[in-house]
Amino acid sequence: MFRCQGVEWLEKDNTKIEFDDRVARPREVTLKFTYDINFEEAPRDALIKFIPRKSDLVCERKDDLNITQRAADKIEIGVKGDSLALMAIARSLGMMTSWDPADRMRDWAGVTVWDTKDEKRGRVRSAEFGMFWTKEPIPFQVKYLTEIESIKFFGNANTFLLDNLDCGPHICELTQLKRLTIGAYGLTALHEDFTKLKNLESLNLGSNNFQTIPEVITEENFPNLKSLELNTNRRYTITDLSNDTRKNIGGFIDEPSLPMRLLTWNNLDTLRLSMNYLQGTLPSDEQMREVVSGRWTDAELKDSIGVNFFDGRDIPKVLPTIKFFAINGNRFYGTLPDWILYHPHLDLWYPDLLVFPQEGKAKDGTMAMFTNAPTNLNYYYDIFVNKKYNPKNFTEE
Repeated sequence: MFRCQGVEWLEKDNTKIEFDDRVARPREVTLKFTYDINFEEAPRDALIKFIPRKSDLVCERKDDLNITQRAADKIEIGVKGDSLALMAIARSLGMMTSWDPADRMRDWAGVTVWDTKDEKRGRVRSAEFGMFWTKEPIPFQVKYLTEIESIKFFGNANTFLLDNLDCGPHICELTQLKRLTIGAYGLTALHEDFTKLKNLESLNLGSNNFQTIPEVITEENFPNLKSLELNTNRRYTITDLSNDTRKNIGGFIDEPSLPMRLLTWNNLDTLRLSMNYLQGTLPSDEQMREVVSGRWTDAELKDSIGVNFFDGRDIPKVLPTIKFFAINGNRFYGTLPDWILYHPHLDLWYPDLLVFPQEGKAKDGTMAMFTNAPTNLNYYYDIFVNKKYNPKNFTEE
């Protein structure tokens, strides 16, 4: 019997060894093995043991077979190296479809290259990897894509079964990255070097398995970040959290409430937290006044409001540049604070779909819903009279 435990890159063919008494002995049997390509930077080893299938058989010799596969060839930085890196990443991830190396790299689906006249010309500018199956962090070959500014990994198989998986250190070497998506990958943590990606402008970590929002995600660590998407980070759909004993369910279930550090991120224009297990009450106006210094005034909103509303009222200026804000489908309850109800960009958020609706029950058994959720925005347009049906509010910038 062939046994090669803990090794996924080595397989034996279907040759069977039959010890029939009618066949002369000793005799030879040739076994064939199939190897996967080694894309790792180090050699890898396998130990093969030959064990009798029947317990009454006695082997005079039990020789083990040691197999060592050499490390992958080094990839050189450049256009050719980029194409090799993309192919190696796709194979390491186990992508269901890949690119044809006979085609030009600029014609590969999901890949764009630089058309500049400098040293970037022909190098990879953006790439997408989807529909794959891996239990490992992002492959090391990604570090050779030294001119890439946008990269997307989305669509790992059986992500709800994966645990103790981070993004790995190699993606963190791409300090020039501006846009990064690692979605539906099965992540439960970010690598400690993730803070090196200080040039990020857009970060999407949706559909993973995080129990808490990674502590490294702060405005100080990512000063250029404008868009942060953390939606649908849950392994299972659980309506009543108070009637379920599972612990490792993702959805930021271990967060006590909506983290204040996200609400004080002044440069964000997009914050998506939909369909998680965030719960409890939202930070009140009093709490937000303690952590934000600004207040909304009529003067800065003179083109939007038609009456003297903000002057004289102490409404904290929370997320002043936000244009898209989504917290629907969580387990929030209590009252909506004024910093949401009277936010100057509220009508851009589609709040009746993406803010007000909650679902199920929180851990303490409280029904998830806002007791003062408005049925329409008439109250809002009574104040922001110049905004109602204003096409400018629905035009992409």
